Amino acid sequence: MSAKKVTMTDIARDAGVGIATVDRVLNKRAAVKESTERKVLESARRLGFALEQSHYRLAAGRPAIALRMGFILLQPSHSFYQQLAQALEQAALAWHSPTQAPVFLHYDINAIDDMAAAIARLSAEVDVIGIVALDNPLIRHALIQAIDKGVHVFTLLSDMCIPQRTGYIGLDNQKAGRTAGWAVDRLCHGDGKIGIIVGDNRFICQESCEISFRSYLREQGKGDRVLEPVRNHERADVARQVTEKMLQQYPDLKAIYAPCGGVEGIVDALRARQRQHQVTLICHGPIDNGELALIDGTVDLMLAHRLSDFAAATINAFMQAASQPQATFINALQPFDLLTKENL
Repeated sequence: MSAKKVTMTDIARDAGVGIATVDRVLNKRAAVKESTERKVLESARRLGFALEQSHYRLAAGRPAIALRMGFILLQPSHSFYQQLAQALEQAALAWHSPTQAPVFLHYDINAIDDMAAAIARLSAEVDVIGIVALDNPLIRHALIQAIDKGVHVFTLLSDMCIPQRTGYIGLDNQKAGRTAGWAVDRLCHGDGKIGIIVGDNRFICQESCEISFRSYLREQGKGDRVLEPVRNHERADVARQVTEKMLQQYPDLKAIYAPCGGVEGIVDALRARQRQHQVTLICHGPIDNGELALIDGTVDLMLAHRLSDFAAATINAFMQAASQPQATFINALQPFDLLTKENL
């Protein structure tokens, strides 16, 4: 689901000033008191408005510093990761010089060897790495080697079993999974199976969501209705295939929980089989055309990441780690929004 365009009216409302004041600040039409200017720019930055580099430095309250950042994300063909990369790039503007822009590398979820090699290369070029990846032994080994070289490592969205990592930035996945379970319990009536689609079992975030989802429904006496999870490798085309197979194999399917990428394929499959109003779909987001999917009832509830806030928290954590002489684990749990067609 693409973010709504931020307007001067939005900024004025958030900053508690008039639209004319916002116009003067953003377009440099006239002098404005520094405290007011800073307040307007901070609201604009927080809302995701595209600012000039000089504006970002003032909004941050300090000059840009030369922290070398590297990000390893999944492929930008997955809509979520494209939006995530854009948000991170925007949030980093205040914290690097033009000659030291953040490095963004994108890999397929199963490109384990390539990702490990990329970690080794990055560890010689950057001060901090933020990574979205499976909890795979080879990737863990590469990250530990990077940490031994003095690089700060943050797991993004999905944590890993690396005690030496600097921090984790993402959802409280137990809370997300139980929230999805609560929604299915309240929205689905009658008997029928409940499906789960994950990107991969080695995504700790999705594994935690699945366990918590299943746990909540077990507490409600519905645990025996929850099917074993199927994988879509974070791909929309695979998600469509596994959803169609699930619909065919379980005609009484009542709900699907999808804490994964590639949800667009699930939406397509439900529409193609004309089951979008018989099967409750609870997913994580944002996703492409997510608003329409909510409005037409294909998606019943979306647990949506606040990508701008997530990106800002990530950069803040990077800066905090870089400024601390002694390592302190940073656990930056992020909120999520519950979206329905009635509160878009």
